[in-house]
Amino acid sequence: MPYAATVPPDEISSELMPVVEALGLVDNCRQLASEGYTIIENAADPEFVARLRNTILETLPTNDAGGKRTELVVLGKDPVYAEALLNPKVMAMAEFSVGRGNLIGSLIPTIRYNGDPALDLHADQAMFPEPLPAHNMMFTACWVTDEFTKEGGATRIVPGTNRHLRHPTEKDVADDSGAIATECPAGSVVVWDGRVWHGNYARAIDGERVVLHATYYRLIMRPTHDYSDIADELVETYGKPMSTLLGREDYMYKKGPDAVNDSDVFITTMNNARS
Repeated sequence: MPYAATVPPDEISSELMPVVEALGLVDNCRQLASEGYTIIENAADPEFVARLRNTILETLPTNDAGGKRTELVVLGKDPVYAEALLNPKVMAMAEFSVGRGNLIGSLIPTIRYNGDPALDLHADQAMFPEPLPAHNMMFTACWVTDEFTKEGGATRIVPGTNRHLRHPTEKDVADDSGAIATECPAGSVVVWDGRVWHGNYARAIDGERVVLHATYYRLIMRPTHDYSDIADELVETYGKPMSTLLGREDYMYKKGPDAVNDSDVFITTMNNARS
């Protein structure tokens, strides 16, 4: 098996192109590369979106104030979370953004209420020194289960800031005049790369803003959470796509990797890292 050349950051690989064409995502890939974000509408059927929303509302713990805000580790608590993680459109966009063989970084549901303040602009690759890598390392998919509006606390993004390859300064955070609201209907997924500056708007209407943030990392990255206690069950249920997300299909972080007898795994891992 030969080693592959590096795929340029903005290029859709020859292996991925038929997939994104069939899913109608070519324009989304182009926008994600140039502006750092894109919106996938009708990412799943309404029944799934309703089930995801209800599950988040039911499974998040109640806090001291009587509300529900967030939960850091939910994979394995209900099948709907794995189904969202493995959604074909999201997986295709993740491969475009952070390459083949990418890993699950985190899966975090969040609920926001009337009066919740805005979240300041930031880049998700906060642990990276500047300049940030030319190839994106973190990809986020935000599942929208309630209509996104500015008044409702939608995610705000400053398009094109992914190309600055740096974190926003205090001045950038204070002057967010270039930011836009990612307004879209329920059932959409707002996706962005780890370098784009984003936050959200204050919520100024009644009801809840219920979302699920799924992050995917380039395979060289260290996942945010440890799923080892439920990995066997997840792989048995969801097969190779889940096994890949959990890092079981590459040679990284294995005792005694054999680059000679397992050369196909070794080279595939290297090629995926360059995609």
